[in-house]
Amino acid sequence: MHGDVNEAFEILLNELDAALKDVRERAAAASRQGDYERAQTELARAQQIEKFIADIHAKRQQWQALIGKPRRQREGRGKTKPLPRGQRTPEEAYRLPILRALVAMGGEGTVSAVLERVYQEMEPHLKPIDLKPLPSDAKTPRWRNTAQWARNSMVREGLLRNDSPRGVWAITERGRAYLRQHGQ
Repeated sequence: MHGDVNEAFEILLNELDAALKDVRERAAAASRQGDYERAQTELARAQQIEKFIADIHAKRQQWQALIGKPRRQREGRGKTKPLPRGQRTPEEAYRLPILRALVAMGGEGTVSAVLERVYQEMEPHLKPIDLKPLPSDAKTPRWRNTAQWARNSMVREGLLRNDSPRGVWAITERGRAYLRQHGQ
């Protein structure tokens, strides 16, 4: 039940992010066409959506408080020792599979779809510890968490877009060039 509610929040936030992007694009188009009144109207709508998104984030936090400690504050978090070097597949090993998955998907894809493709490619190379759940989240296998950290690093390096909607990963031209240079 709790997972369904959390998933519903995630779906709602993804849809709201897409709606916000659409409204911002309409505002930009109106501005380019010199229709500044329509651009202002769309910008005002975007601000309303941004406030609504903030409200949904607050409601999600209220929900987390209602069902128990938020994920970040669960018991045992921070008390586990890091794994010794070499026990898990390193973050860097996920770079090319993530880039290949995104290219195969036309340049972007949902987190779950991208990670499904990454898993298919990485499965023969994953270590037993990679398949075990995180101590802080019994539902998330370690490999999935590591792949998401790899994505964050790739965004910082400009290989993946930092402005894609919530829940969507997208490759950049720099990411395509990296893939061409380091092997398809």
